[in-house]
Amino acid sequence: MSKLGAGDQAIFVKRDWFEQIGGYPNQALMEDVEISKRLKTIGKPACLTSQVITSARRWQQHGTWRTILLMWQLRFDYWRGVSADNIWQRYYR
Repeated sequence: MSKLGAGDQAIFVKRDWFEQIGGYPNQALMEDVEISKRLKTIGKPACLTSQVITSARRWQQHGTWRTILLMWQLRFDYWRGVSADNIWQRYYR
């Protein structure tokens, strides 16, 4: 589960690699984790130092520690095989 990119980290992919892994997964949630996992099968990620701006809405509404705990619980569930649809329901309840 470690070293997987998430959407708020901005994932950039070369087109040939993107096509090689079958494109973007069609699922309700955890698509960023899934694409990162697939990409790791064909190469190592490069971590850039550039910054991106993403929404802090969830972090502000629910607090840092609560949000971190929820994200790790959801990732663990996905790793265990819980469906993305089920995880989506927990995330958006």
